[in-house]
Parts: sequence; structure tokens; C-alpha cells
Amino acid sequence: MTTEIEVLKNILKKNKANAAIWIKLGYAYFQNMEHNKAIEAYLEALKLNPKDAINWHNLGYIYYEIEDYDQAILALNRAIKINPKLAISWRELSSIYIDAGHFEKAIDTSKKALEIDNTDESVWTNLGSAYYNIKQFDKAITSLKKALEIVPDLKFTKKVLELAEKAKKANFGP
Repeated sequence: MTTEIEVLKNILKKNKANAAIWIKLGYAYFQNMEHNKAIEAYLEALKLNPKDAINWHNLGYIYYEIEDYDQAILALNRAIKINPKLAISWRELSSIYIDAGHFEKAIDTSKKALEIDNTDESVWTNLGSAYYNIKQFDKAITSLKKALEIVPDLKFTKKVLELAEKAKKANFGP
């Protein structure tokens, strides 16, 4: 990967105004686990082309990977503002909200993602997890079963479903 990074950096020495090369460099740094350098490269690309929703999404994903949730949320919201139909950004946003314990926001963003693409098992799992965490077990079970209809072997989804079914039987809901 280092060779690719060096080649891209050499190209940029000749032409710093090439957004596509900055994007490739950002991706190469990301693949090389150099997150801060990846962020810098994506920010350079976005200075050149600030209306690129995918690159805002990619930047948000990197921030999410390093658990900088505030920056991830900002970047993903920029992606969504540019392209409201970018389901993958809605999905990542719902994942962040779950990780941050904002379950109502996770539900809202998951629903928006599902309006765009209702075949994303990760979104159904996020929705089910959020419902589980606010003790709406029937909705959790329904959502988690939808995820498993799409991809039957999701271990995490099966585990949360099992927990939701046990909680419902024990009558832990509202």
C-alpha cells in the first residue's frame, strides 16, 4: 500500500487540484489504517468538490471508525443534505446513534434508511437493537426477524432477537 500512497503523493505534487487523486489517497491511507491522514486527504478533496455526497459519507465513516461521533454525525448529515436518498449514510448514522445510546434517533434514521432501501439487513438490525434498548420488544422482534429473512446467519442479530424474546416472555416491557 505504501507504494500506492507514494505514487499518489507524487501525482499531487504536480497537481494539488485533483480531487479524484485526493480521494484515492484518502482511501489508500484508510486501507493502511492511517485514519488521520485519510481524513486530511478527504478534507482536501472536499475543499475542491464540497458537493460530493459519497466523500462526505466516506469521511463520516472514517470518523465513526475512530469513534469521533460528533464529527461523523456532521459529515454524514452533510452527505444526506446533498443526497437525501443516500441510504448508506442513513444506515451509518443509525449505527452511530445506537453506539452513542441515542435510541430514538437511531429509530428515526433507521426508518429513513428503510424508506430508501428496505433490504438492508444492517438497518433492520439497528432498528431492532434500538427498539430492544427502549424495551419495545414486539417491534424489536419484528425488525430483527426482517433482518434474518434477508441474511439468515447474522449472529449478532440472532443474539439480540433471543434477548428480546426472553425479555418479552419475562414481561420486561412497558
